[in-house]
Amino acid sequence: MKTVKVDEWFHEYLKTEKRADETMGEALVRLTGAPGPDPELVAGIISEEKGEAMLRRIEEQDKSSVGEVRREIADDS
Repeated sequence: MKTVKVDEWFHEYLKTEKRADETMGEALVRLTGAPGPDPELVAGIISEEKGEAMLRRIEEQDKSSVGEVRREIADDS
């Protein structure tokens, strides 16, 4: 485990965007759109159908402001 130092304003932002059932690390991964684990490493752990259902659920639940900010930035290009 590593420690990451962030400015106070960013920490406050993370706290407002963090869901009750996730850690700060999980919130950072979700909000930054970090890549998931290597498919080769997790192959066979869950079925393809279960994985697709999980992805749909994640997309449905991601109602953070990050998606909106990303769309605004993309529109500015």
